[in-house]
Amino acid sequence: MEIAVPLSDKGFKENVLKAKEKGADIIELRVDQFSRTDVPYVTDLVNLVKSEGLKTILTVRWEKEGGKPVKNREEIFLKAGIYSDFVDVELNARDTLLKVSQGLKPHGVRLIVSFHDFERTPPPWIIREILREGHRLGGIPKVSVMAKTEEDVANLLCVGHKEKYEKILIAMGEVGKISRVAGFVFGSVISYASLEETYAPGQLSLEEMVKLRKLFCEGKVDKV
Repeated sequence: MEIAVPLSDKGFKENVLKAKEKGADIIELRVDQFSRTDVPYVTDLVNLVKSEGLKTILTVRWEKEGGKPVKNREEIFLKAGIYSDFVDVELNARDTLLKVSQGLKPHGVRLIVSFHDFERTPPPWIIREILREGHRLGGIPKVSVMAKTEEDVANLLCVGHKEKYEKILIAMGEVGKISRVAGFVFGSVISYASLEETYAPGQLSLEEMVKLRKLFCEGKVDKV
């Protein structure tokens, strides 16, 4: 399991160095939170991260799933995305997802196909179909849902465990915190942690995640 830290562009270089020092593996560039979104600027920040030996996830979160509107979203994915290790596009933004998948495939960029529900955890059969659809589309499916009970967490992790391919499983909220570490047992390959700013309910700090990974996952860390 690798640990990704989402960052805006505020104090970007300093925060990248902090994240590296504290044990992060990946920087998620949350471009929808940036002060500027022109392609050369975004590309420079992607390359800055890569120069520090960290992987990158390029995310321009759709406003319908918790992001801010970005007019040149597809352009960023297609032009700056070629320099990133991963790009994250929402399953429900189907037109953009297909364009980005086709445009980045020749460059070897890996696709994360994400689904977010900030209100609830869907029934197990829906979770299963979301995971399978993301996988069918050639990406690593990411399911991030709000857990209100321990049963919600169990459903997400157990359904995910039965799908034998790389995936990212996140139960948001206080009840779901355990999924951010325990997910690796069920096949989740990336967990997200906060540095200065939390981007999702129940997200643990980078310091906490690194300590917990060392305690529970040492010797079992899968690289994606």
